[in-house]
Parts: sequence; structure tokens; C-alpha cells
Amino acid sequence: MTRIRKKIFPLFRLLGSVLLLSCISPEQDVVVPKQDTFASRLASIAGQLRIVVWKSQYTLTLYKGDQPFKTYRAVFGKGYQDGDKRKEGDKRTPEGDFYICTINHSKRFYKFMGLSYPGLRHASDGLQNKLISPEQYALIKKAIDERQQPPWDTRLGGAVGIHGRMIEGAINGNSLASINWTDGCIALDNADIDEIYSVVTFGTPVMILP
Repeated sequence: MTRIRKKIFPLFRLLGSVLLLSCISPEQDVVVPKQDTFASRLASIAGQLRIVVWKSQYTLTLYKGDQPFKTYRAVFGKGYQDGDKRKEGDKRTPEGDFYICTINHSKRFYKFMGLSYPGLRHASDGLQNKLISPEQYALIKKAIDERQQPPWDTRLGGAVGIHGRMIEGAINGNSLASINWTDGCIALDNADIDEIYSVVTFGTPVMILP
């Protein structure tokens, strides 16, 4: 009996030590991998975010600094063949340098990022051609100087932006048709709009080339 006790007691001591260590040993930290989102990938690249739209190539490209990051297919206004926008109702997509001045969801166009059209060049032409008054020109200039939304209710038109598909009307589904169908805006597939919408901010520069 004594020999049995001598053999059993050390086993109990060993088992107790193992149980004690398991209780007091700290749990290992669980490493959660950082989510590799579109926005985080873009943020990891140095430089200012800007957008370049090339109408003749039917593209919209996100740039970070001087480096292109991603290019999307885009379509434009029904008046595409007539060149730069001049006035309300001409259904042309404007050309030149702008910036994002509004960002919002849209019941009709999914998501909408408004552009600072009319800019100073369009306003100067409009003033010269008597489409707007000197007072309207001054309001447009003040808005541009302050990087705000310029007036959209003059004869030059407004509410031009980058947006997704029409929810109502002739264009349906998630894929855009291969035609210029807007009244002057820049339209992309909704999945592409989601990516762009996740990274732009007020003031993001937008260059629109012929």
C-alpha cells in the first residue's frame, strides 16, 4: 500500500501543476487581420486624390498624385457630339476643371456627387453672351472662390454630377447601356459609384477632358 501511495502522489502533484498552469497562463491574443477595403488601399498611396474624366475615351480615372489608381467606364450627356456645355438644356457634359461640391444619395440616380459647374470660364462666356447678369456672375465667382456650390438656377444650367444608374426610366439594371443617356451628367455602374463615393470628399478636384 505504501508503494502504491508513493507512485500515485507524484502523479496527482503533476496533474495539479498542469491544471494550475492552464488556469493562470494568459490567453494568446487573437490577431484580427485588417480589412483590405478599397478606401484603405487608396489611402495607403501618397498624394492628393483627384478624378480625370476623358469623354472621348468614355473613362473616369481615379488618380492619387500623378499615379492612376483605377479606371472605370463612363457615359455622358445626350448632347455629347456638340462638345462643351454652354447653357441649360443643351444636354452636354461640361469640360474643364471642377471640384466635388455636393455628396448625397439619390432616389433616382442611386448616389450623386455634384460638380462645381458653372465654373468661372463658363460664367465669363455666359456673361459675354448675355445668358447671365453681372450679379449672377458675381455669385458664381464668390462660390468658386470659396469652394462652394455655385448657383444651379441660372440660364447656364447646373446640377451636373457623377452618379449611378436610373432607377426609373429607360435605363434599368446594374449595367449601363453603351450610349450617352444623361442630360449632361457622368454616369457609371452602381458598383463603380460605390467605390468612388467611398473615397471622395468635398473639394476633390475633377478634370473633364474632351
